[in-house]
Amino acid sequence: MEYYCITDIGLIREKNQDSYLCIKNSHGDLLALVADGIGGGKAGEVASGELIRYFEDVFPRSGPFSNIEDAENYILYHMDKANSRIYELSMTYRQYSGMGTTVTGIFISDKGIFSINCGDSRVYGFMPDMTAHLTRDDTLVNQMLEKGEISYEEAINHPKKHYLVKAIGIFGKIDVNVHRVREMDHYLVCSDGLHSYVSDTEIAQIVNDKDKTVEEKVIELKDLALMKGGYDNITIILIRR
Repeated sequence: MEYYCITDIGLIREKNQDSYLCIKNSHGDLLALVADGIGGGKAGEVASGELIRYFEDVFPRSGPFSNIEDAENYILYHMDKANSRIYELSMTYRQYSGMGTTVTGIFISDKGIFSINCGDSRVYGFMPDMTAHLTRDDTLVNQMLEKGEISYEEAINHPKKHYLVKAIGIFGKIDVNVHRVREMDHYLVCSDGLHSYVSDTEIAQIVNDKDKTVEEKVIELKDLALMKGGYDNITIILIRR
């Protein structure tokens, strides 16, 4: 297994509110997470950083997992704990009031592979003949699209496309989506600074290029997002199995 991670402030934002990790525990399980502090929110970089630091602390000491349910419950339990930590900070310190973060990721264990999501960052899976969205955007516009209230074309440029319906740290309890996914050649974890400006087709062409290394692919994706305006922070993790 090979992976590479990168983050970039972009060309417009004054701060990089993205944080990420890609680490293994002593049993060889891999956890890759991208946390995107809520744009325009108070101390978004603090919220995303706290979530990542939490998992940097607990995950290396995790496992072995006894079965699929044990592995899934581990992620759910610790996402809830991380949410509580961020929420308590926001309630205790005025400068952190209202802070929050999205989180998305992939958890590759010997008992199964799981996608993780709360917010509008994404996990993709790639095979030579297939690109799969392994997470669903927790946004108002995506809810409207799923209910048939708007068309796909209307959703693309909708003025409320970045309105979140879920985020970590905003409330005392949170519902994080954790789903078992199939084995694929590549997994891409990214903030919306990539997928909002670079199309799925463009992403797939780069990821499936057999002549480039994982590092070269990640750098090319980041550079393409910058070339398209760099309007947001850009964070990318690419894993090749």
